[in-house]
Order: sequence, then C-alpha cells, then structure tokens
Amino acid sequence: MSTQPHVCILTSQYFDWGIYGGFGSMSRKLSESLVLAGYRVNVIVPGRQGQKPIETIGGVEIQSFSPRNVLDACRIIRASRADIFHSQDPTVLTYLAQRLHPRRTHLVTSRDPRELHDWWIEFLYATPMRRLLTPFNYFTESGLFVRRAVRRADGVFCPAHFLKEKVKRLYGLSTLPTLLPNLIDVPPTLPKKGARPTMTFVARWDKRKRPWIFLELAKQFPDYRFVAVGQGSASAESGFDAELRRRFRDVPNLEMPGLINRFREPERMQQLLSDTWIFVSTAVREGLPLTFLEAAAYGCPIISRVDPDQFASRFGKQVQNDDYASAIRNLLADGPLEKGRAAYDYVRDTYETSKALEAHRRQYEGFAA
Repeated sequence: MSTQPHVCILTSQYFDWGIYGGFGSMSRKLSESLVLAGYRVNVIVPGRQGQKPIETIGGVEIQSFSPRNVLDACRIIRASRADIFHSQDPTVLTYLAQRLHPRRTHLVTSRDPRELHDWWIEFLYATPMRRLLTPFNYFTESGLFVRRAVRRADGVFCPAHFLKEKVKRLYGLSTLPTLLPNLIDVPPTLPKKGARPTMTFVARWDKRKRPWIFLELAKQFPDYRFVAVGQGSASAESGFDAELRRRFRDVPNLEMPGLINRFREPERMQQLLSDTWIFVSTAVREGLPLTFLEAAAYGCPIISRVDPDQFASRFGKQVQNDDYASAIRNLLADGPLEKGRAAYDYVRDTYETSKALEAHRRQYEGFAA
C-alpha cells in the first residue's frame, strides 16, 4: 500500500446541496485539503435535490445515491477501491462499508453523538415532517448496526475533548477516542475590529437554533450592528424563515443576508468575522459547532447557552436562563477583545488547517503502514 492511501469519505451531507451544516462543511474541507496534499479522495453521500449521481468539485469525486436505496449505496461502496473509509459521523454507510470491505481500514469521527436526551430535543424542535422521519434517522445514525460498526472500527475519533466520554459511553468502547481536530483556516494575525460593535449569528434558521432570540436582541441594542447569517434548510422551514424576515425587516441595525457560501465566496465570511466583536449562538443543543471555531479563529468571543469544550465560559460568556442581553452587556464591560485573543490562540494551536491536516495524515499513514 502506498504512503498516501486512497481515502473514501462517508458522510451524511456534503456542502453544496441541500443542508449547509457542519458535517457537510467539514467533509468538503477535509476532502479538498487532502486532494491538495496529494491524496486520491472520493466521497459517498446520500443525494440531495439537484445533485447528480457523480460530480467532481475541487478535485474530489462525489458519488451519491437515493437516501432510501440501500442497494444503490451498496453498489457504490462495493465498487470503491479505497484503502481507507473514513466516516464523518457514523451512519449505516459505516456498517455497509465494513461488511462489503472487511479487509480495508475503517475509521470513524463522531462529530455529534446523540443519546436519547439529544434525540428528544431534536424531536421537540423538529418540523412535523422531521418528526415523522425521526425513527428512520435514529436507525440510520444511532441504531444497533451503527453502534456495532463504531465498536468494530479500526480507529474512533472526535473533534472535541468533551465528546470523548460521551462517545465511549454511547458506543460501548473500551478506550476513549482520540482527538482528531477539524480543519479551520486561521489568519496569520488577529484582524482589527471595526469601531462599531458587531454581533453575529451564523446557523441554519431552524427551531433548534432559535434565531428569533438573536433577532430580538437587535431591538434591545439599537446602537450596535447585528448580522444574522443563514436560512431555513427545508421547505417547511423556509416558511419559518420567511416569517422571521417579515417580522424583523424594519429593524434598522439588523442585517439578514441569508446563506453565505464559505466555499464559493470565502471573503464575505472572512470580512464579517473580522468585523465581529461577539459571536452569538442561541441553539439549545450542539456538538462543537464549526461556527464557534471559525469565529474564534478571527478573534471573536463566544456567547452561548451551551458550552462545548468550555468555549463560552473560557472565551466569552455562557448564558444563564436565556438572558442573552445580560451576557452581551457583561462581556462588553469585561473587554471582549481579550477573550477573543485567547480564543484565537487556542484555535490556532489546535485546529489550524495545516496542523489538523497533518493529524489526519498521521492517522491515515499509520493505518496504511
């Protein structure tokens, strides 16, 4: 086997179709970075509307199948000549790849492991259609076959320290998984913030993310600039998205630019994060969101109700009792730029793209030896 094995990325989403979430973003960032490093990479993913069965983006071949056509998925996996199958969060694809290629290497990065409490939160905030699909999603993402596949994997990883115990418990592992960092582009120096404080929100506009809380904050702080990036991810949520935009369209200090595609127009997101004084998350549940890491890479402190890897409590303010307004006032009084510098230093040392890519390469080449 060569020192640079052929890697197949198995993922539930890929950033360019349908859902524009963290799994899809990191799957694409990792795949394209590996190609630039000289690896042969392909991706297998459930198809989304508008996606062709085979497409090539950034030197990566992306193969898709109908989400409910297991035979089609098996056909694609069986034909793969990859040396390593790397699941970006385990799904039934992980299990199928192990069964079809038992002598190949199978790695799993558990990005957002969900226990029953997490599934209950998903159900409470889901659209009616998503609630109907919950049993199917549970089976394909957390069911018995998926848990067995994680236990049988040659290597299990997670992108955040706080997830290690949870992953070990959820999948019945004998040892803790290894940290395998996300790939985050970090500017060489901290950008200079603008004179006017800017508060930024970046997330899908679905109910679990609770974007309306951020939009209401703009009314409470008329002297500050508020930017809410994102859009609804499904037809039912597009109505929710449109309703919010109607309700808040006349708030003069609030900008709602919709989705910013970080791959097609990276300079827009970079400029926004460079201007941002405070990054605000209003979600009720998260793993370690890529948005936290990307904002921290630009010196943005984090305000959040959830506190993965203590990003909010160390590098901003953890919100108590959903009192986001007090968190903003307190952080501004405490000096947000110092918190932002600490966040920048941590992400640069742990998640910067070249360092994180090297961590992946060491794992791949160790298993290929």
